Amino acid sequence: MGLYDDDNSSITGGDIFDVIYWQTKFAAQKLDAALKSRQPESAIKGIIPAVIHGCDDLLATYPNHSEIQKWKQTAEVIQGKINPDAPPADFKSDFAHWKDYSYESGWRFYHLAKMAVEVNDWSAAHEYAGDTETHFGRILERMHAWPSEVHEWISSTYVEMAGLRETAASKK
Repeated sequence: MGLYDDDNSSITGGDIFDVIYWQTKFAAQKLDAALKSRQPESAIKGIIPAVIHGCDDLLATYPNHSEIQKWKQTAEVIQGKINPDAPPADFKSDFAHWKDYSYESGWRFYHLAKMAVEVNDWSAAHEYAGDTETHFGRILERMHAWPSEVHEWISSTYVEMAGLRETAASKK
């Protein structure tokens, strides 16, 4: 047991400045979006391990975090309902942004950059803002068919992170 492990046990909710947390939160939101948009079962089946394994890793460190517990429980319930013989299928076209690696990475790095600012870790803020720019820069040309609110968020976030990267560079 480490000196500050008790601090992690006292965290019962809210966002955490942890890469695995943001990866898992994205996977949990992706699962929720897949269910709401009634994506094929076999495609949903591929999301489940990311949620469950991410939650397992996080709960080892943050055992009392209720949101993480809920994500895991939801994924396990859905896993139990999926037909193991469902025919292979990919996500429907309206789900394209959710399966794009650069979207996922940029989303994750954006949130990490914002949290780094909250704790005055300007070096991390600079790095994560730059990573967001890189990943979102890769998708600016290919996101034309994505939902308009996603397109607008990526475009504005891309500009916001460029500004944050400059600000963080001057403070680190």
